[in-house]
Amino acid sequence: MIATIHKIFILGFLVDSINTLSEFLLHSSSQYRVFDMGRRVRKITTDLFSDFEHAKTPYPYPLQQHAMVGILFWNKQQSSEHYVWFLKLPLDERGLLQQASMKQFLDLVVNALGNAMDKQPDKEQQSALDHNPLIFKPSQQKLAAFNSAVRQVMKLPASSFMTSALSYLQQEERFDNWPEIGYQGFADVASRCDDPMFSQAIANALPKLPIESFCAVCCSLENAVINSSIADCLLKILDDALQQNDVVKSIHAARALSHSKGAGFQRQALELIYNSELISKQQDILVIIAARYWQLIDNDDNALRFLEAVAKQKCEQDIFEQLFSDLVAIPSARTYMLNALRHPKRSNELAHYIAKLITG
Repeated sequence: MIATIHKIFILGFLVDSINTLSEFLLHSSSQYRVFDMGRRVRKITTDLFSDFEHAKTPYPYPLQQHAMVGILFWNKQQSSEHYVWFLKLPLDERGLLQQASMKQFLDLVVNALGNAMDKQPDKEQQSALDHNPLIFKPSQQKLAAFNSAVRQVMKLPASSFMTSALSYLQQEERFDNWPEIGYQGFADVASRCDDPMFSQAIANALPKLPIESFCAVCCSLENAVINSSIADCLLKILDDALQQNDVVKSIHAARALSHSKGAGFQRQALELIYNSELISKQQDILVIIAARYWQLIDNDDNALRFLEAVAKQKCEQDIFEQLFSDLVAIPSARTYMLNALRHPKRSNELAHYIAKLITG
């Protein structure tokens, strides 16, 4: 067991007076940026993260009762290196940070690093950091999106993979060579989809891509704010795929549309899904709505519509409760999800699920 050290000085401050990672990084003269790594990769403000760390505000984008964050930090005075922590921070029933877990991690970091952010922890310290339950490893798609987001925020050039990915999308004769293109290249292209050249290449390629690269591009686009030309193309693909009961293409097109500019495209996509046969057959479609279209749970009727769709599929009770718990934890959706439990128009099927939810 690594002993907790309570009195290490960091630029004149006692560690036991530091209660958050933000304070630790600032007192060690480090600069940092915070990114949500849960529902999609996006930068969040340091002020919001600080308020969250101090339990002044719930985390706005929880996923499975956790705040999934990537913290990029560096200290120009000590090193040219940049460092990253990927943290899975547990939340309480109100969506606030569980303070004890953060304090435990902070004590471990201070023990390993002190005030030297470029210090190399010893083998035991590194193992303790690596195996801390708050540390998680993002998927390859999320890592690629994170790298692209970091490069844009830091005003760095795109990775060396972007040129090859863009060339692939622009040349139909290369489409069968999709194994040559990695997630990083597609993520870099997607992060620049506001550029007319990139936007045109994406929109022209999407209807013709093999399913493997189509899915990879869509996974990248879900972390971008796509424009109308790409959204129009994806809506048509989604409509066709739903009519053909193509589950894989439907899910990935829906994922890519989930953060279109303005809510109009998102609402059109959700309406197509609700009016399809898959809404009553495919559990994965329900997961996509909860995970990617939660921002449209913006009134009681929309919350009820989702829960009715879950009930109509006759899902297992634990699936119903997982989907409900995931959405009710989101601050912007919480009130509507709770109101839906008492909605006067709820069906008998839904009332049955709700009764079991309440009685446990």
